[in-house]
Amino acid sequence: MNHARITRLIALPATVLVLAGGTAAASIANAAATPVAHAGTARSAANQVRTAERTLLRASVAGDTRTAGALLAPDLQQIDVTGAPQTRADYLATIGGGVDFVTLKPLKPISVRVFGNHAVTRVNLKFKVVAGGLTVQHDGWTTDLWRRHGGHWKLVWS
Repeated sequence: MNHARITRLIALPATVLVLAGGTAAASIANAAATPVAHAGTARSAANQVRTAERTLLRASVAGDTRTAGALLAPDLQQIDVTGAPQTRADYLATIGGGVDFVTLKPLKPISVRVFGNHAVTRVNLKFKVVAGGLTVQHDGWTTDLWRRHGGHWKLVWS
């Protein structure tokens, strides 16, 4: 195997972990339409971010770039396992057909810490992806930084 192919094989699990974070746009719409028992509290913000993480995970598996795009900040930066930065456009191209995300499933509850208009999530994931004819299955962790702007949580770094 040449170095470039090995790098891609190593980067694939990291890319998957980065993409593993979300929930569905319908869930966000439903959450917005339903009064939150702890509106305005750190607990309700953590639940909103947790919902966004699950939505993004489901959108990645479904190849739903519209839903995923709604959760990504314009200045999103994703760092893969090789340390290479990826943009929002790169992320959407990956889930839009570059990689087939078969499974992105949290193994434990999504951990969220809220700091004002920012939140950090930590997710222990089981994932299975197919890319370039290769199938990769792995358990791993991802950490994401979310920012609330205009009442919506957006992923800004992963």
